[in-house]
Amino acid sequence: MRRVKVMFVLTSAVRGGVEEVVLGLLQRLDPGEFRPSIAAPAGLLAALDPDLAGISLDTLAVEGDSLLHVGALDRLAAFMRRIRPDVVNPHLFRSTAVAAPIARAMGIRAVVETYHGREAWRQGPLRGSFVADRLVARLLTRVIAVSRGAADFLVHGKGYPADKVVVIPNGRDLTRFVCGAHRDAVRKELEIDRGAPVVGVVGRLETQKGHVFLLDAWPEVMRAYPDARLLLIGDGSLRDSLAGQARRLGVADSVIFTGFRADVPRMLDAIDVVALPSLHEGMPLTVIEAAAAGRPVVATAVDGTPEVVRDGQTGYLVPAADPAALARAVLILLGDPVGAARMGEDACRWARERFDIDAHVEATARVYREVARG
Repeated sequence: MRRVKVMFVLTSAVRGGVEEVVLGLLQRLDPGEFRPSIAAPAGLLAALDPDLAGISLDTLAVEGDSLLHVGALDRLAAFMRRIRPDVVNPHLFRSTAVAAPIARAMGIRAVVETYHGREAWRQGPLRGSFVADRLVARLLTRVIAVSRGAADFLVHGKGYPADKVVVIPNGRDLTRFVCGAHRDAVRKELEIDRGAPVVGVVGRLETQKGHVFLLDAWPEVMRAYPDARLLLIGDGSLRDSLAGQARRLGVADSVIFTGFRADVPRMLDAIDVVALPSLHEGMPLTVIEAAAAGRPVVATAVDGTPEVVRDGQTGYLVPAADPAALARAVLILLGDPVGAARMGEDACRWARERFDIDAHVEATARVYREVARG
Protein backbone atom coordinates (compact mmCIF):
# COMPACT_ATOMS: atom_id res chain seq x y z
CA MET A 1 0.00 0.00 0.00
CA ARG A 2 1.37 3.42 -0.95
CA ARG A 3 2.11 5.59 2.06
CA VAL A 4 0.18 8.83 2.56
CA LYS A 5 2.58 11.76 2.25
CA VAL A 6 1.82 14.43 4.86
CA MET A 7 3.59 17.80 4.85
CA PHE A 8 3.53 19.96 7.99
CA VAL A 9 4.07 23.71 7.60
CA LEU A 10 5.02 25.92 10.58
CA THR A 11 6.08 29.56 10.73
CA SER A 12 7.28 30.10 14.30
CA ALA A 13 10.96 29.66 15.10
CA VAL A 14 10.15 29.16 18.80
CA ARG A 15 9.43 25.72 20.23
CA GLY A 16 6.12 25.95 22.07
CA GLY A 17 2.85 24.08 22.46
CA VAL A 18 1.94 24.08 18.77
CA GLU A 19 5.33 22.73 17.84
CA GLU A 20 5.07 20.03 20.53
CA VAL A 21 1.80 18.84 18.95
CA VAL A 22 3.49 18.52 15.56
CA LEU A 23 6.46 16.75 17.14
CA GLY A 24 4.13 14.21 18.72
CA LEU A 25 2.60 13.45 15.33
CA LEU A 26 6.00 13.14 13.65
CA GLN A 27 7.13 10.72 16.34
CA ARG A 28 4.00 8.56 16.41
CA LEU A 29 2.36 8.44 12.99
CA ASP A 30 2.77 4.90 11.64
CA PRO A 31 5.79 5.03 9.29
CA GLY A 32 4.34 2.10 7.38
CA GLU A 33 1.27 4.17 6.52
CA PHE A 34 2.52 7.77 6.48
CA ARG A 35 5.54 9.53 5.03
CA PRO A 36 5.98 12.90 6.80
CA SER A 37 7.82 16.05 5.80
CA ILE A 38 8.06 19.48 7.41
CA ALA A 39 8.73 23.05 6.29
CA ALA A 40 9.65 25.36 9.18
CA PRO A 41 12.18 28.03 10.23
CA ALA A 42 15.74 26.80 10.69
CA GLY A 43 15.73 27.67 14.40
CA LEU A 44 12.73 25.46 15.06
CA LEU A 45 14.14 22.55 13.05
CA ALA A 46 17.33 22.79 15.10
CA ALA A 47 15.35 22.83 18.36
CA LEU A 48 13.35 19.76 17.32
CA ASP A 49 16.27 17.84 15.83
CA PRO A 50 17.30 15.90 18.98
CA ASP A 51 13.75 14.56 19.31
CA LEU A 52 13.51 13.56 15.65
CA ALA A 53 16.48 11.19 15.67
CA GLY A 54 15.70 8.00 13.81
CA ILE A 55 12.62 9.39 12.03
CA SER A 56 12.70 9.33 8.23
CA LEU A 57 11.76 12.89 7.38
CA ASP A 58 12.16 15.41 4.55
CA THR A 59 12.75 18.94 5.87
CA LEU A 60 12.91 22.46 4.48
CA ALA A 61 14.26 25.39 6.48
CA VAL A 62 12.14 28.35 5.40
CA GLU A 63 10.72 31.54 6.95
CA GLY A 64 7.43 31.39 5.04
CA ASP A 65 5.15 33.51 7.22
CA SER A 66 3.97 36.05 4.66
CA LEU A 67 2.82 36.16 1.04
CA LEU A 68 5.20 39.11 0.66
CA HIS A 69 8.29 36.91 1.15
CA VAL A 70 8.62 35.92 -2.48
CA GLY A 71 11.89 34.01 -2.12
CA ALA A 72 10.53 31.93 0.75
CA LEU A 73 7.35 31.21 -1.22
CA ASP A 74 9.38 30.00 -4.17
CA ARG A 75 11.36 27.65 -1.95
CA LEU A 76 8.21 26.30 -0.31
CA ALA A 77 6.62 25.74 -3.72
CA ALA A 78 9.72 23.91 -4.94
CA PHE A 79 9.65 21.72 -1.82
CA MET A 80 5.99 20.82 -2.44
CA ARG A 81 6.76 20.14 -6.10
CA ARG A 82 9.53 17.74 -5.10
CA ILE A 83 7.64 15.96 -2.32
CA ARG A 84 4.18 15.98 -3.95
CA PRO A 85 2.35 15.54 -0.63
CA ASP A 86 -1.10 13.98 -0.51
CA VAL A 87 -1.97 16.18 2.48
CA VAL A 88 -0.60 19.59 3.45
CA ASN A 89 -1.18 20.35 7.16
CA PRO A 90 -0.27 23.92 8.20
CA HIS A 91 -0.66 24.86 11.87
CA LEU A 92 -2.01 28.32 12.75
CA PHE A 93 -3.46 30.83 10.31
CA ARG A 94 -0.23 32.46 9.12
CA SER A 95 1.07 29.11 7.97
CA THR A 96 -2.26 28.31 6.37
CA ALA A 97 -2.51 31.63 4.54
CA VAL A 98 0.85 30.90 2.89
CA ALA A 99 0.69 27.13 2.38
CA ALA A 100 -2.93 26.69 1.28
CA PRO A 101 -2.78 28.89 -1.87
CA ILE A 102 0.52 27.31 -2.94
CA ALA A 103 -0.81 23.79 -2.42
CA ARG A 104 -4.00 24.48 -4.37
CA ALA A 105 -2.09 26.17 -7.19
CA MET A 106 0.01 23.00 -7.49
CA GLY A 107 -3.03 20.75 -7.67
CA ILE A 108 -2.78 19.34 -4.13
CA ARG A 109 -6.39 18.67 -3.16
CA ALA A 110 -6.13 17.94 0.54
CA VAL A 111 -5.24 20.92 2.75
CA VAL A 112 -5.91 20.54 6.48
CA GLU A 113 -5.45 23.49 8.82
CA THR A 114 -4.88 22.77 12.50
CA TYR A 115 -6.30 25.65 14.53
CA HIS A 116 -4.83 26.08 18.01
CA GLY A 117 -6.75 29.15 19.16
CA ARG A 118 -6.92 32.91 18.76
CA GLU A 119 -3.89 34.59 17.21
CA ALA A 120 -1.85 36.84 19.50
CA TRP A 121 -0.74 39.05 16.59
CA ARG A 122 -4.32 40.10 15.82
CA GLN A 123 -4.40 43.48 17.53
CA GLY A 124 -5.69 46.94 16.68
CA PRO A 125 -7.49 47.15 13.32
CA LEU A 126 -6.90 43.42 12.72
CA ARG A 127 -8.94 42.44 15.78
CA GLY A 128 -12.22 40.87 14.71
CA SER A 129 -11.50 41.17 10.97
CA PHE A 130 -11.72 37.70 9.45
CA VAL A 131 -12.40 38.37 5.76
CA ALA A 132 -9.02 36.90 4.81
CA ASP A 133 -9.69 33.86 6.99
CA ARG A 134 -12.97 33.13 5.24
CA LEU A 135 -11.30 33.43 1.84
CA VAL A 136 -8.54 31.03 2.89
CA ALA A 137 -11.15 28.67 4.37
CA ARG A 138 -12.45 28.08 0.84
CA LEU A 139 -9.13 26.43 0.03
CA LEU A 140 -9.29 24.04 2.99
CA THR A 141 -10.53 20.48 2.98
CA ARG A 142 -10.76 20.15 6.77
CA VAL A 143 -9.95 22.23 9.82
CA ILE A 144 -8.84 20.44 12.99
CA ALA A 145 -9.81 22.45 16.08
CA VAL A 146 -7.93 21.45 19.22
CA SER A 147 -10.90 22.14 21.50
CA ARG A 148 -14.65 22.71 21.31
CA GLY A 149 -14.04 26.31 22.32
CA ALA A 150 -11.70 26.71 19.35
CA ALA A 151 -14.26 25.08 17.02
CA ASP A 152 -17.03 27.40 18.23
CA PHE A 153 -14.85 30.43 17.55
CA LEU A 154 -13.97 29.17 14.07
CA VAL A 155 -17.62 28.76 13.14
CA HIS A 156 -19.30 31.61 15.02
CA GLY A 157 -16.38 34.05 15.21
CA LYS A 158 -14.46 33.60 11.99
CA GLY A 159 -17.35 32.25 9.92
CA TYR A 160 -15.77 28.96 8.80
CA PRO A 161 -18.16 26.35 7.36
CA ALA A 162 -19.18 24.06 10.22
CA ASP A 163 -19.01 20.94 8.03
CA LYS A 164 -15.27 21.45 7.52
CA VAL A 165 -14.43 21.63 11.25
CA VAL A 166 -13.58 18.57 13.35
CA VAL A 167 -12.57 18.67 17.04
CA ILE A 168 -9.50 16.63 18.04
CA PRO A 169 -8.29 17.48 21.56
CA ASN A 170 -4.55 17.73 22.09
CA GLY A 171 -2.82 14.78 23.70
CA ARG A 172 0.46 14.16 25.47
CA ASP A 173 2.64 11.19 26.33
CA LEU A 174 1.44 10.98 29.91
CA THR A 175 3.70 8.06 30.82
CA ARG A 176 6.55 10.60 31.29
CA PHE A 177 4.84 12.17 34.29
CA VAL A 178 5.52 10.42 37.61
CA CYS A 179 4.36 12.44 40.60
CA GLY A 180 7.06 13.33 43.15
CA ALA A 181 9.97 11.37 41.73
CA HIS A 182 12.26 14.39 41.23
CA ARG A 183 10.96 16.93 43.74
CA ASP A 184 13.97 17.15 46.05
CA ALA A 185 16.56 16.98 43.26
CA VAL A 186 14.97 19.80 41.26
CA ARG A 187 14.52 22.02 44.31
CA LYS A 188 18.16 21.49 45.24
CA GLU A 189 19.21 22.38 41.68
CA LEU A 190 17.16 25.59 41.79
CA GLU A 191 18.23 26.41 45.39
CA ILE A 192 14.67 26.26 46.73
CA ASP A 193 14.03 25.07 50.31
CA ARG A 194 12.25 21.73 50.52
CA GLY A 195 9.30 23.21 52.40
CA ALA A 196 8.90 26.48 50.46
CA PRO A 197 5.60 26.93 48.58
CA VAL A 198 6.28 26.95 44.82
CA VAL A 199 4.01 28.22 42.07
CA GLY A 200 5.07 27.57 38.48
CA VAL A 201 4.14 28.68 34.98
CA VAL A 202 5.21 26.70 31.93
CA GLY A 203 5.02 28.61 28.66
CA ARG A 204 6.60 31.06 26.28
CA LEU A 205 7.30 34.48 27.77
CA GLU A 206 4.91 36.27 25.41
CA THR A 207 1.91 38.55 25.87
CA GLN A 208 -0.66 35.81 25.27
CA LYS A 209 0.48 33.83 28.31
CA GLY A 210 -0.41 36.60 30.78
CA HIS A 211 2.69 36.45 32.98
CA VAL A 212 2.33 40.15 33.75
CA PHE A 213 -0.93 39.50 35.63
CA LEU A 214 0.54 36.71 37.72
CA LEU A 215 3.49 38.92 38.64
CA ASP A 216 1.03 41.64 39.68
CA ALA A 217 -0.66 39.03 41.89
CA TRP A 218 2.59 37.76 43.38
CA PRO A 219 3.13 40.43 46.09
CA GLU A 220 -0.20 39.35 47.64
CA VAL A 221 0.98 35.74 47.73
CA MET A 222 4.33 36.82 49.21
CA ARG A 223 2.60 38.68 52.04
CA ALA A 224 1.05 35.39 53.17
CA TYR A 225 4.04 33.19 52.30
CA PRO A 226 7.31 35.18 52.41
CA ASP A 227 9.37 32.10 51.47
CA ALA A 228 7.27 31.29 48.38
CA ARG A 229 8.94 31.00 44.97
CA LEU A 230 7.56 31.63 41.49
CA LEU A 231 9.06 29.61 38.62
CA LEU A 232 8.73 30.97 35.10
CA ILE A 233 9.63 28.02 32.87
CA GLY A 234 10.16 29.01 29.26
CA ASP A 235 11.70 31.77 27.21
CA GLY A 236 10.53 34.53 24.93
CA SER A 237 10.64 38.18 23.98
CA LEU A 238 9.26 39.45 27.32
CA ARG A 239 11.95 38.00 29.57
CA ASP A 240 13.72 41.30 30.27
CA SER A 241 10.44 43.16 30.65
CA LEU A 242 9.09 40.61 33.14
CA ALA A 243 12.33 40.68 35.13
CA GLY A 244 12.04 44.46 35.31
CA GLN A 245 8.43 44.18 36.48
CA ALA A 246 9.48 41.78 39.27
CA ARG A 247 12.14 44.29 40.39
CA ARG A 248 9.64 47.17 40.43
CA LEU A 249 7.22 45.11 42.50
CA GLY A 250 9.97 44.22 44.97
CA VAL A 251 9.63 40.45 44.42
CA ALA A 252 12.61 39.78 42.14
CA ASP A 253 14.38 37.59 44.73
CA SER A 254 11.41 35.20 44.78
CA VAL A 255 11.02 34.86 40.98
CA ILE A 256 13.15 32.31 39.12
CA PHE A 257 13.48 32.44 35.33
CA THR A 258 14.56 28.96 34.25
CA GLY A 259 14.60 29.56 30.48
CA PHE A 260 13.46 26.82 28.12
CA ARG A 261 13.56 23.39 29.75
CA ALA A 262 13.32 20.09 27.91
CA ASP A 263 12.67 18.32 31.24
CA VAL A 264 9.23 19.75 32.05
CA PRO A 265 8.10 16.55 33.85
CA ARG A 266 11.01 16.94 36.30
CA MET A 267 10.29 20.64 36.78
CA LEU A 268 6.63 20.00 37.57
CA ASP A 269 7.72 17.76 40.44
CA ALA A 270 9.16 20.80 42.24
CA ILE A 271 5.90 22.78 41.96
CA ASP A 272 2.96 22.84 44.36
CA VAL A 273 0.53 24.83 42.19
CA VAL A 274 0.68 25.32 38.42
CA ALA A 275 -0.67 28.63 37.08
CA LEU A 276 -1.79 29.45 33.55
CA PRO A 277 -2.80 33.14 33.42
CA SER A 278 -3.26 33.20 29.61
CA LEU A 279 -5.39 35.72 27.74
CA HIS A 280 -6.37 33.03 25.23
CA GLU A 281 -5.62 29.34 24.68
CA GLY A 282 -6.73 26.67 22.24
CA MET A 283 -6.13 23.51 24.26
CA PRO A 284 -3.25 24.16 26.69
CA LEU A 285 -0.68 21.37 26.85
CA THR A 286 0.70 22.88 30.05
CA VAL A 287 -2.50 22.12 31.93
CA ILE A 288 -2.69 18.58 30.55
CA GLU A 289 0.88 17.97 31.68
CA ALA A 290 0.30 19.54 35.10
CA ALA A 291 -2.75 17.33 35.59
CA ALA A 292 -0.82 14.22 34.56
CA ALA A 293 1.82 15.17 37.15
CA GLY A 294 -0.85 15.39 39.84
CA ARG A 295 -0.70 19.15 40.23
CA PRO A 296 -3.72 21.40 40.88
CA VAL A 297 -4.01 24.32 38.47
CA VAL A 298 -5.11 27.93 38.65
CA ALA A 299 -5.99 28.98 35.10
CA THR A 300 -7.95 31.63 33.27
CA ALA A 301 -11.35 30.55 31.95
CA VAL A 302 -10.54 31.21 28.28
CA ASP A 303 -11.31 29.24 25.12
CA GLY A 304 -10.45 25.54 25.55
CA THR A 305 -8.97 25.74 29.05
CA PRO A 306 -12.26 24.91 30.86
CA GLU A 307 -12.30 21.66 28.86
CA VAL A 308 -9.15 20.63 30.74
CA VAL A 309 -9.54 22.28 34.16
CA ARG A 310 -12.70 21.28 36.03
CA ASP A 311 -13.35 24.24 38.29
CA GLY A 312 -13.34 23.26 41.96
CA GLN A 313 -12.38 19.66 41.17
CA THR A 314 -8.96 19.68 39.47
CA GLY A 315 -8.15 23.34 40.09
CA TYR A 316 -9.70 26.78 39.88
CA LEU A 317 -10.73 28.91 36.92
CA VAL A 318 -10.50 32.70 37.19
CA PRO A 319 -11.21 35.61 34.82
CA ALA A 320 -8.46 36.68 32.45
CA ALA A 321 -6.33 39.73 33.30
CA ASP A 322 -7.43 39.68 36.96
CA PRO A 323 -4.43 39.63 39.36
CA ALA A 324 -6.62 39.72 42.46
CA ALA A 325 -8.54 36.61 41.38
CA LEU A 326 -5.28 34.82 40.56
CA ALA A 327 -3.87 35.64 44.00
CA ARG A 328 -7.02 34.46 45.79
CA ALA A 329 -7.08 31.11 43.98
CA VAL A 330 -3.37 30.47 44.52
CA LEU A 331 -3.68 31.30 48.22
CA ILE A 332 -6.63 28.91 48.63
CA LEU A 333 -4.55 26.02 47.25
CA LEU A 334 -1.41 26.90 49.18
CA GLY A 335 -3.46 27.20 52.36
CA ASP A 336 -5.06 23.76 51.98
CA PRO A 337 -2.36 21.21 51.10
CA VAL A 338 -4.71 18.26 51.69
CA GLY A 339 -7.39 19.68 49.41
CA ALA A 340 -4.78 20.63 46.81
CA ALA A 341 -3.39 17.08 46.84
CA ARG A 342 -6.89 15.69 46.37
CA MET A 343 -7.43 18.01 43.40
CA GLY A 344 -4.11 16.87 41.95
CA GLU A 345 -5.16 13.23 42.18
CA ASP A 346 -8.46 13.98 40.44
CA ALA A 347 -6.60 15.95 37.78
CA CYS A 348 -4.25 13.03 37.12
CA ARG A 349 -7.16 10.61 36.59
CA TRP A 350 -8.96 13.09 34.34
CA ALA A 351 -5.90 13.70 32.15
CA ARG A 352 -5.19 10.01 31.65
CA GLU A 353 -8.81 9.36 30.70
CA ARG A 354 -9.13 12.21 28.20
CA PHE A 355 -5.79 13.38 26.80
CA ASP A 356 -3.69 10.38 25.83
CA ILE A 357 -1.44 11.09 22.86
CA ASP A 358 -2.17 7.83 21.07
CA ALA A 359 -5.86 8.73 20.85
CA HIS A 360 -4.90 12.17 19.50
CA VAL A 361 -2.58 10.72 16.85
CA GLU A 362 -5.10 8.11 15.70
CA ALA A 363 -7.89 10.69 15.39
CA THR A 364 -5.58 12.92 13.32
CA ALA A 365 -4.52 9.97 11.17
CA ARG A 366 -8.19 9.27 10.40
CA VAL A 367 -8.53 12.80 9.03
CA TYR A 368 -5.44 12.35 6.86
CA ARG A 369 -6.78 9.04 5.50
CA GLU A 370 -10.16 10.54 4.73
CA VAL A 371 -8.95 13.64 2.90
CA ALA A 372 -6.19 11.75 1.07
CA ARG A 373 -8.84 9.45 -0.42
CA GLY A 374 -10.74 12.50 -1.59
